Amino acid sequence: MLNNYPYDRGVSMIYGTKLLDTDSELFAAALSKTPVFVWSLDQLGVYYQVTTGIIVKYTPDHVQVYNENNTTISTWYSRETSEFSIAF
Repeated sequence: MLNNYPYDRGVSMIYGTKLLDTDSELFAAALSKTPVFVWSLDQLGVYYQVTTGIIVKYTPDHVQVYNENNTTISTWYSRETSEFSIAF
């Protein structure tokens, strides 16, 4: 993931959250309607939070997330350029 940036896949947390790396982790978060943080990297390689919401669907390449503040809005995020995590 995030092939365009130097990134260590051994990292399991972003700012105190647990990354959802596998389909089963994404499925569990979607099934339990656990709020998920969507992260991306800026040009300096620093993570920033794009949004928070509930996973609606996921594919091998994308994850659809309902916006936490407006559940009528959903956005598809690339699994290659975004990371997904939950608070623990």
